[in-house]
Amino acid sequence: MGVEQQLQPGEEVVYRAHVTRISLVPWIAGLVLVLVGAAVGWQFAPEPAIPIAAGVLALALGVTILVKLVVLRSYEHVLTNRRMIQQVGVFQKRSMDAPLDKVNNVEHRQTLWGRILGYGDVEIDTASEHGCTAFTDIARPLELKSAIVAASEAYRSRGFAPAAPAATS
Repeated sequence: MGVEQQLQPGEEVVYRAHVTRISLVPWIAGLVLVLVGAAVGWQFAPEPAIPIAAGVLALALGVTILVKLVVLRSYEHVLTNRRMIQQVGVFQKRSMDAPLDKVNNVEHRQTLWGRILGYGDVEIDTASEHGCTAFTDIARPLELKSAIVAASEAYRSRGFAPAAPAATS
């Protein structure tokens, strides 16, 4: 079930944020090193045990990278013209909504490496019982923050409000 299935009539996707893939770099570098070691071992090792062990390690690293990639791709952060939706999970899904009329404050944080590599965290303070919602390791966090602020202001200026309950007599 994707986020699109949660959209209400008239609700449109304004911005789609993605979790950065930077966390995969050390794993990929390790895989490259193991593969280079296996190739060197294959050429110069007197017995095939070392290259075979390196091949098994490379296979394990490859599977780990694929699993981590699937998990990273399971994070969905979608800004619509009415709310911010965060959905996570591969087999079990968990979803959180933050209506734009409840957004009080939007903050972004980036470390030095985050600024250099283009990722960071965005935190939304809302007037709900949950308080704040964090979106961690987001690619281009300043763009997400700007999009949330702009969508929130546009939502408030259009005067969207939840439908009032029908009066009963």
